[in-house]
Amino acid sequence: MESLANLVVAAADLMEAEGRSFRRQLTRLGAAATLIFVAALLGIFGIGFLLYGLFWLLAEQMSNPAAAACFGVIALGLAGGIAWTARRIIW
Repeated sequence: MESLANLVVAAADLMEAEGRSFRRQLTRLGAAATLIFVAALLGIFGIGFLLYGLFWLLAEQMSNPAAAACFGVIALGLAGGIAWTARRIIW
């Protein structure tokens, strides 16, 4: 009977230790996910401003409609390249 009680106490101690470890790892995962989200958001803003600057660079060299058309072609090519790379990575 005493060995059964020791087994129950040991199992409870193990569950408590695993629970603490799980909570600590979950906190680290949440912090990492938050940082990745912020980095992705800043990256998207950075790419957006880079593309906006490219548009205005083209707009100084040609008319606004022509610059918008060239910029659209460049943006579609960039999006297609990214999608193709993502497809290659997945498959």
